[in-house]
Amino acid sequence: MAVRAAVLPAVGAPLEITGVDLPEPGPGEVRVRLAAAGVCHSDLSLSDGTMRVPVPAVLGHEGAGTVVAVGEDVTHVAPGDGVVLNWAPSCGACPACGRGEVWLCAHAL
Repeated sequence: MAVRAAVLPAVGAPLEITGVDLPEPGPGEVRVRLAAAGVCHSDLSLSDGTMRVPVPAVLGHEGAGTVVAVGEDVTHVAPGDGVVLNWAPSCGACPACGRGEVWLCAHAL
């Protein structure tokens, strides 16, 4: 599926609005049709190199929209559900992450 995204091509470079191909949602993943998205201070920290991220990178991690597809093992939302999105990278190793409750990660940035 082709979508438009704000892409940071390199640290310090201006954002480029460009097409990105999204794969179908995999296990534990959800596709959301965004109604609104924001590029915030965290994104600025990525774009200026304060926080390191591999580039190119899609920015704009806060948003709201409607679930349009879910991957295998997704049980908390279904197509048609309204959702709010926020990014807080999880460590993947703490007890909360081990239970699949990454939103409770003890070491989230």
